[in-house]
Amino acid sequence: MTSIEFDTQTGEFATSGDFYRARGASAIMRAANFPDDLLAFLQLESLAVLQSVRQFHCDMLVEMGCYDGRAIEVARSAGIPYLGIDINDDAVELLRRRIISEGLQRTANAVAGDAGRPEQWRAHVHGEVPLYVFPFNLIGNLPDPAAVFDALRGSGGYGLISAFNSDVWTTEVRRDYYTACGITLAAVERAPYSGVRFRGADGFVSQSFSAACFDRLLHDCGLEAVASAQNHLGQCVTVSFG
Repeated sequence: MTSIEFDTQTGEFATSGDFYRARGASAIMRAANFPDDLLAFLQLESLAVLQSVRQFHCDMLVEMGCYDGRAIEVARSAGIPYLGIDINDDAVELLRRRIISEGLQRTANAVAGDAGRPEQWRAHVHGEVPLYVFPFNLIGNLPDPAAVFDALRGSGGYGLISAFNSDVWTTEVRRDYYTACGITLAAVERAPYSGVRFRGADGFVSQSFSAACFDRLLHDCGLEAVASAQNHLGQCVTVSFG
């Protein structure tokens, strides 16, 4: 069992257990749990990834928090290699089985690793201009997104970052989605980047970002947007890690 407690010194909630290393990937990425309202955001993301691959002549697609490899179809369409990275061992094994079953061993791979610790997976990145994809508001699940971007800055290539906005409409869609995933929300609070942060009793956390504060996050990390797309749920921003 896991628990959530409030730390009066830091003003943060501390959790025991690790939602994302355990059941998290299958819970929040299972297509059956997606409300219809989220499909437009997923479509926007796929198109933005493909556009960035073509616009910036990327020669490898690296998907963080890959689960079952949603972006592998974009890599296949673009004719470039694919690497999926996830901290959940079961998700990585699921993707490896898919790669084998579809005969993609020459062009696709999946490895277990933490997005913020490139030393765990950098050896598997073979492209000279990779596109690092942070899909489906993954940065809202990270305890310190700035630290992850700092770890990748200067590594070469580009990063495409998808993030939910802080609109009331989006917050309600997110709430319905997390409920469908079987997540018991223990707290709903103001996020550090001016959005709304949900916390679950088992270590789940997800925050959204206002447009201004998302820009501030990139600025604080020394990153500049080179392309962007948005709809009523969020935005997909491409930055240079060169």
